[in-house]
Amino acid sequence: MNTFKLLASTVLVVLCSACVVWEPVTYSDEQQESVELALAAFRAEEQLATYFNEASAFAVFPATYRAGAGFGAAYGQGWLFEGGDVTGRAMMTELFVGANVGVQGYRKILFFRGEWALDQFKRGRFEFTGQANATAVKSSVSASPAYHPEVAMFSQVKGGLLLEVSVGTQRYDFFPLAGDVVKP
Repeated sequence: MNTFKLLASTVLVVLCSACVVWEPVTYSDEQQESVELALAAFRAEEQLATYFNEASAFAVFPATYRAGAGFGAAYGQGWLFEGGDVTGRAMMTELFVGANVGVQGYRKILFFRGEWALDQFKRGRFEFTGQANATAVKSSVSASPAYHPEVAMFSQVKGGLLLEVSVGTQRYDFFPLAGDVVKP
């Protein structure tokens, strides 16, 4: 019964998030503040300096959440930066199954090396994912296999309690800004 409730809740969240698709995409001051905080946290990691310097674009997701109990889901909204400018909103949804229990909050960044990978991201696509993850409050260990040689993904756990070994499907959707490109 609990698995059914979780699955029904997951479907409801995914359907409700689809409503976001039809509203005009704007980049507000509040969103800019959360993105700047996330970028500052990622830029503080020395090993990411090369990625920031070499990437043709990157997408930052300041707040992403995942929850599971056998079946699970993750959701997050972020912003795509091309040439230092915000060009649109990105939405990530993920469904997974496996040995997992708990909830986790994290931020994520995707670096794109070339135009082909960026174009594929903008078109929206499904990716097969596999995860091994252990999170306890703010200390964590996680490993995510690379899913494409032209895209690098890094995440920073913000908190939660999650134990997970799972497989699933992940989708990214891109929505260009309504009007002009924003220069942060």
